[in-house]
Amino acid sequence: MKKDLIFLFIIIIIVSGIMLFQNLLKDDLKGAEVYLGGKELFKITKPGTYAVYGDDGDYKLKVVFNGKKIRVIDADCPLKTCEHTGWVDNSSQEIICLPNKVVVKPIGKKKNIGVDIISW
Repeated sequence: MKKDLIFLFIIIIIVSGIMLFQNLLKDDLKGAEVYLGGKELFKITKPGTYAVYGDDGDYKLKVVFNGKKIRVIDADCPLKTCEHTGWVDNSSQEIICLPNKVVVKPIGKKKNIGVDIISW
């Protein structure tokens, strides 16, 4: 029983540390870069809704930037994993739609330190 409480306490400390570290890494987003097949399509710098189309004009998805956070809505892929990613407010997180080969990379004021603490 005592070992279980110690183990639980250690887990709570670790999770609290990860959450604190993640909050320290947050920075104000200035926008995002949208890539299709590894090539940059456009940069998002102003709040709004942006549609992403392929080279042949087929619809891929919509990206929403509210000035502080960014997310993907209305994706054309079957699983819609990029939609389920939700709002991203950290420049070290990316939104990726594999079937459509679209990557939305947030741009922050701080330099991206390459830390990825959220993995799915």
